[in-house]
Amino acid sequence: MTRFKPYPFWALAASLLAWSASAQSQPASQDSDIALDCRAIQTEQAHLKDTIAKGSNDPSIGKAAAAGTANVGGQLAGSVAAQSAGIFGSLGGLLSKAAGSVAQQQVEERLAPDAQAVQQARQAQARSDFLGKLAQAKACRSDDDTFAGNALTAEQFAALTDSPAAGVVKPLSMANTAEVLAKPITPLAVSLPLEGDLKLAGKRFYLAEFRVLYEVAGEVSASTRAGHLPGTNYGATSSRIKYEVPKVDVPALQALTDKAFADFQKRLETAGVKLEPTEAFTAEHGAVYPATEPASTAEAPVFVEQNLGYTKRKYMVFAPTGMKLQPRGIAGLGAGNIGTRIDWAKNKLDGLTVGVALNFTALETSGSGSSILRTEGSSTGAKPEMSLAAPPDLVAAVGHVEAGALRMPKATVIPGTFGVLRETGGFDTQKDGGVKGLQLLGNLMGVAANKSKTVEMALDLDGPATTRLAMQGLSTFNQSLVERIKAGL
Repeated sequence: MTRFKPYPFWALAASLLAWSASAQSQPASQDSDIALDCRAIQTEQAHLKDTIAKGSNDPSIGKAAAAGTANVGGQLAGSVAAQSAGIFGSLGGLLSKAAGSVAQQQVEERLAPDAQAVQQARQAQARSDFLGKLAQAKACRSDDDTFAGNALTAEQFAALTDSPAAGVVKPLSMANTAEVLAKPITPLAVSLPLEGDLKLAGKRFYLAEFRVLYEVAGEVSASTRAGHLPGTNYGATSSRIKYEVPKVDVPALQALTDKAFADFQKRLETAGVKLEPTEAFTAEHGAVYPATEPASTAEAPVFVEQNLGYTKRKYMVFAPTGMKLQPRGIAGLGAGNIGTRIDWAKNKLDGLTVGVALNFTALETSGSGSSILRTEGSSTGAKPEMSLAAPPDLVAAVGHVEAGALRMPKATVIPGTFGVLRETGGFDTQKDGGVKGLQLLGNLMGVAANKSKTVEMALDLDGPATTRLAMQGLSTFNQSLVERIKAGL
């Protein structure tokens, strides 16, 4: 464990100056970053936040806030003009509201960042994302600013900086993953947040299912409701990002799943954990949860979805070659075969179901609320970030009779860059002439404009980088699970 050693101030100052003084292309990582301690990482990230905020050009954030303020001004102007009806009559009120609408658009345009600020923000965001992964790899602690972080080897640091060059990725395919799958696997230096226990002492048990879920699509949303106060009203806003992996190579993901399962079996053997042969065991004793359904194939992919309200993820489900899946309903696995369960309990027999999910995105949402309280509007965000999580039911491993279960309520980030999110389409009310015209008419009547933005994106996965990081994560899951199985014997 390494304690805090002050990082040279001149080096940190030089790094910050490079970001603020030039809009030219800046790399997200530098060779000297390997020497950064946790405090230096945190300090630089804090400085980068200001640059990122100044360059934000998302209409769901900056422009929604301008609209709220401008509509208040337009409506107040209309009120004043109405009191002067003896001079201009009702025309004065309409003209003043129209003036307020024009003022609103002018305010929005003035608040929009220039091209240089946007470029600097993008570079600062990339730099901040890398620093976040560096902090994760060094196991920095938010509750201990004296901890300098774990030292990284040159190989570990190189893995963090090994990213697709200039946004160009090698497709996730068999040809681009074979070399990585042939190399030794090094788990992450972290402990997974597994909760619960597996109680397998004195039992004979088999592995009924080894299920791996890969994220292939999803969306994140946020909204604010229209709000009304005496003499003032605020329009509703909504923000949504939809994304998908455009071309899923099923054979490549199958090879990744098979490699992960082989790693799991090897770790079980090394730990001295003995599994009963599946076919012989179920032929003799039956099954509480028979595995009868096929996993994904190129011809018939299998999907499951996770809906958490503001975020939705869609997964493609895989199992090792030759292994089938257990049927699931609304209640998950359900009660199973009750008679077999009773027999197994008497004879100390059990089965084990294992599942893990790989997320490829980190999603952010402002949620929902009233536009009166959230005058900045609604905002959403998505970026490529790989993390290890439990399947949608949050259960990483469960016994079939009385063996208990392991839950993984929190995801674990796998540091490293592996893909690119690119915009492919969408809709923005503020860029639609027809909608803008209707909003202008609404403003003439004192009604605040509603604003909506949907961004459609494609997630391009780099084959070698995705495979390497995925195997790191899956081997970490395997090792943590084997340790918990061993502890329960």
